[in-house]
Amino acid sequence: MTRLLLVDDQPLVRAGLVRIFEGEPGLEVAGECSDGDEVAGALARARVDVVLMDVRMKRTDGAEATRRLREVPGAPPVLVLTMFDDPQVVAAALAAGAAGFVLKDAPCEEIIQATRAVAAGRGWLDPAIAPQVLAVYRSRLGRTPPPAALDGLSPREREVLALIGEGATNPEIARRLGIAEGTVKTHVGGVFAKLGLRDRAAAVIFALRHGLA
Repeated sequence: MTRLLLVDDQPLVRAGLVRIFEGEPGLEVAGECSDGDEVAGALARARVDVVLMDVRMKRTDGAEATRRLREVPGAPPVLVLTMFDDPQVVAAALAAGAAGFVLKDAPCEEIIQATRAVAAGRGWLDPAIAPQVLAVYRSRLGRTPPPAALDGLSPREREVLALIGEGATNPEIARRLGIAEGTVKTHVGGVFAKLGLRDRAAAVIFALRHGLA
């Protein structure tokens, strides 16, 4: 069972999300928070596998709450859920360590799909804003050269990192590259170690930020 924590300052939004996930096989709402500063306490009280995080909140916004959460070892991944489609806001949330971003007015099926993808260790970027977000990252590339750490990756590790950036799972990467899944896991471990990445969400952000995906 995948357990969810809902973080949003609007009770009606949280109630709507509860209804979306109610009865959905394999998904369960484990708790709710009305602001980003309540997340740590909620995680201490219950096991959570995915955090659905609003962006604009009164005391601690979603980007800051996500940044704090990603500093905790073993913390669950964050799926940002908001009405705001400003690409700079999205980029800030992803840079803080969010694994994905989906708009609140997306169809229920898409919200569920995004939640399952993030729970499975994949990234998610709402198709409605993907071009704008990629444009933000590419504009930053012009000012910031790729890190020297990329030079330490083998050609195969670069391929694996690019596919992670596209949201591919290890089995999908194995099929696309024609290699064993165990070999993919070895390459993923190598990428994480050489680039100092803590998890798959960080790898997705890195790949996007440096134009690999």
